Amino acid sequence: MRRSITILLFVVLLSVVSCVDEVSRFTVPYSRVFFQIDVNGLDSDLTFFDYKIFVQGRTVGEQTGYGGLLVFRTIESNIFAYDLCCPYEDNREIKVKPTDNGKAVCSKCGSVFVTMYGLGTAESGPANESLQSYMVRKNLNREGVFMITN
Repeated sequence: MRRSITILLFVVLLSVVSCVDEVSRFTVPYSRVFFQIDVNGLDSDLTFFDYKIFVQGRTVGEQTGYGGLLVFRTIESNIFAYDLCCPYEDNREIKVKPTDNGKAVCSKCGSVFVTMYGLGTAESGPANESLQSYMVRKNLNREGVFMITN
């Protein structure tokens, strides 16, 4: 009897866990990202509450994702990185264009995304997915150097 209850509980638990929908963390087709930002050197023009766009790597081995990279630096000196491809259009040739107020706008569908908080959330327009965001890690050995990866 005890064994039957244990098996029944296991089956119920397994069925509950298996019913969870897995949401992909990719909002555009996967493409490798491996890129370095150096705010004290090559990217010293990336000032507070500013952005830079990269559509190709600068050195051998650097890769910029599906549509290119939008890198945003906050007032607190945090770095956020997004793919330039609009998740609604899903076309690497249709890119979002950053604005001076911490947002980005799709050039085709007009969707507006908030980039200044690190989420890339769709604020208006037909897009219901956020911009594809990428991981940004500080280089512990070099002040002001960040690695962007997926």
